[in-house]
Amino acid sequence: MASTDYYQMSPEATLDELDTSRQGLSKQEAQRRLQKHGKNELQAEIQTPLWLLFLSQFKELLVIILIIGAVIAFLTGNIRDGTVIFVIVIVNAVIGFIQEYRAGKIVDKLKGLISSPAKVIRDGELSETGQDQLVPGDIVTVDEGDKIPADLRVIETSNFKTNDFALTGESVAQEKTCEAIEEEAGIADRTNMAYAGTTVASGNATAVVVATGMSTETGKIAQMTQETGEIRTPLQQEMRHLARQLTMAVVVIGIALFGVGLVQGLGLNVSLIYALGIAMALVPQALPAQLTVALSTGSNRLANRNAVVKNLPSVETLGSTTVICTDKTGTLTKNEMTVRSVWFDGTTYDITGTGYEPEGDILNEDGEPLSEEQIDEIEVMMDAATMASNAEIHEPDEEHDGWYPIGDPTEAALITMSTKLGTRSPTEDEENPEIQEFSFTSERKRMSSVRRFGDEVALTVKGSTDSVLSISSRVYRDGEAVPITDDDRQRIREMNERYSEQGLRVLAIARRDLEAKDCYEADEVEQDVTFLGLAAMIDPPKEGVTQSIKEAKQAGLRIVMITGDHAITAWAIGREIGLSVEEDEDIITGQELKEMSDDTLHQLLRRKQSLIFSRVDPEDKLHIVKTLEKQGEIVAVTGDGVNDAPALRRAHIGVSMGQRGTDVAKEASRLVLLDDSFPTLVHAIEEGRTIYNNLKKTVHASLTTNIAELALVLLGLLGVALWNYPIPILAVQILAIDLLGEIMPLTFLTFDPPGQGVMTKPPRDPGEHMITRRSATEFTVLGLLIGLLAFANFLLFMEHEGITLAVDDTNILPYFQVTALAYATIVFCQYVNILEWRQEHRSLFNRRLFTNKILHASIAISIGLVLLAIYAPGLSDFLRFTGLAVADWALVGMAALVYLAAFEMLKVLRRRLDGQRSSDNP
Repeated sequence: MASTDYYQMSPEATLDELDTSRQGLSKQEAQRRLQKHGKNELQAEIQTPLWLLFLSQFKELLVIILIIGAVIAFLTGNIRDGTVIFVIVIVNAVIGFIQEYRAGKIVDKLKGLISSPAKVIRDGELSETGQDQLVPGDIVTVDEGDKIPADLRVIETSNFKTNDFALTGESVAQEKTCEAIEEEAGIADRTNMAYAGTTVASGNATAVVVATGMSTETGKIAQMTQETGEIRTPLQQEMRHLARQLTMAVVVIGIALFGVGLVQGLGLNVSLIYALGIAMALVPQALPAQLTVALSTGSNRLANRNAVVKNLPSVETLGSTTVICTDKTGTLTKNEMTVRSVWFDGTTYDITGTGYEPEGDILNEDGEPLSEEQIDEIEVMMDAATMASNAEIHEPDEEHDGWYPIGDPTEAALITMSTKLGTRSPTEDEENPEIQEFSFTSERKRMSSVRRFGDEVALTVKGSTDSVLSISSRVYRDGEAVPITDDDRQRIREMNERYSEQGLRVLAIARRDLEAKDCYEADEVEQDVTFLGLAAMIDPPKEGVTQSIKEAKQAGLRIVMITGDHAITAWAIGREIGLSVEEDEDIITGQELKEMSDDTLHQLLRRKQSLIFSRVDPEDKLHIVKTLEKQGEIVAVTGDGVNDAPALRRAHIGVSMGQRGTDVAKEASRLVLLDDSFPTLVHAIEEGRTIYNNLKKTVHASLTTNIAELALVLLGLLGVALWNYPIPILAVQILAIDLLGEIMPLTFLTFDPPGQGVMTKPPRDPGEHMITRRSATEFTVLGLLIGLLAFANFLLFMEHEGITLAVDDTNILPYFQVTALAYATIVFCQYVNILEWRQEHRSLFNRRLFTNKILHASIAISIGLVLLAIYAPGLSDFLRFTGLAVADWALVGMAALVYLAAFEMLKVLRRRLDGQRSSDNP
């Protein structure tokens, strides 16, 4: 029988099924089962050999193009360029290798969750053994603070609760019982099971091991994580598309130029070298470096805003996100239970402040703080609530950034409430020592504590409203205990229901004076209590989440909450933060999801702007993510628990929490939020959009000059054929345009700050490419214009010098001067081009002209390098340049001004076509 069915069996039936008893297995039988089932540990799949994994990084088309480019660079004598390209290839390969190798480390992190000793009964004796030695059928005991060593079916309990947050996302410690569950239930609702990797919050239990190793729920997650391959980011897909386009262009141009060279009588070898050199020079060789710089810059900006990117392409993926699948606890909420409201003496009071930090006030129904006298009146309830609690809250220390609880979170919330209002002193427990405690049980649904208050003894009680009402004979009203009436009970139940409808967890508080004695019985003292009031608490939203949800909606993002918490709690938080979900229509439970067809889920996800999935299992979350991806969505998934690992790894961008997140979640993700903040994620999406916009501008500006270089070469070949002119520019000079003239400005173009409207537009279409028909037309026309201007200056030079250069005149001074002129014309037009591409619609001359100071500095430095290339001895000789005269520079300036005017006219046309005057980056 599968382990998932044991929760539906009684303890005795479970023992029979596993062929064991409460005295445990014999040592011989345990050894036999160990041979059969294997060790209780997680196993990684056989990984691809590291050397093969590394070699696989060189199969990408862009990488192959770069390798060819490096070879051509060496053949054309540009050793430096070839070396740089090879370094880029190796760096890209190493990054890809590390990214894939990292996936295997997730299992190592999962192993750390189940690696402590276990207390096991064998041959009727309790002993301690290595956790990896446990087998199905073993009887184990667990106490407060222990890790659960395997998947267990509980058979005996005493106030037993487990912290299941890492596995289910449940924010509150879960009470466990022994009773069988008849109906089918998800992991979070199997109250008689305890799972490997979770911890004991309180009490103790005896349980039988039902699953070990990879058969545990944690093992199944490990298996899903290994089977869930990472998918390519939108940027990686776009780069592949761009690489294919460039490859086709290079092949066509190379063949054409090779043919032209043969026709012109350049010879087979020279024609081949020349054609390949020119073709590879037309590839934006600096693009990989510019891409890396852009992503690194964005990564640094994100790090300054508490978001750490683990692999660079994920930076841009954030900007492509169309759907955010977010968990609730710890991401949207603080994961800190907080008392929001109390009902006392017929009046509702609100309590301010969030989390365990004891800062806040109690407000009356008019929103005004209570006076000291009024707080003294309500103190009777506060004292009873805290005296019936065992938790503690502590100040920040080296291991905790904020106030933190020790013990049950709900009890810690009561302690915080009383402390922030000043009704609890630091020595409260010493002043009012506990005489006897009656722990919470599922039957009684309450816990109580007998305390000494000076010379008096009193019983304090907290529990469910119905449970406390069942033992109440009086109610506190107007400063005294009076007999409780049916109307009182009805009013209390209505208030409890009102709180519950708001998603609040409600505790009833009561008190009873006792006679002093040595020992008390629960049945004796838990009666005739005075009902004091209700305390309503919730795990509240984090600061800034509501505003971030609003910003995300304005940016056209869809938000899906996926949580292990209860539906009503999730709905209450969703409503509070502005998710705009209807309670009946937009909340899907894990059980409903399992019964839902794929087509129904597809239609639901397609139709709804916001949804909430509650009480989901890990496979449910993964199923939702896969369905969204099939619809073409770019999905960001947040998570912090073990249960989130498969979905985090599968998503386009997995986002884990840096403070509360498990190591497993961090290892499976691509982005880590150091402050566990949803607003930080929204800021990261803004940064990602900015990076994509900047990369697009860089690609367009780069390809414009590539077209210009090609146009000048083709015009030069036309001049060779018609007038016997020499080629106006050489292959090595074209490479010098990339390396000396434009590489820095293009790189720092990616530093452009975000525009005002970047988060008011919908996400870009995942099918949209950087190069569209319109943009290709524009940069082709612009490139042709630059090529024409350079060729015109070539002709004007011969005109005003009164000479006519021929094909054979490639070793004389005027030829060196005219090629320098053509080179400078392209470079300076490119500087105008780069500045113009910064904004799509607005004129170059606006207040944002100087917002990217480093770009202007890089242009100034590049101009210095261009002057060195033209005038510096040695370098100018290598590039076959000679110094330009003032008249020559006048031609360069005129060409740049003509290009500036043409681009400004293009922007006027763009504004008319698009019907708007605002830029994508105003």
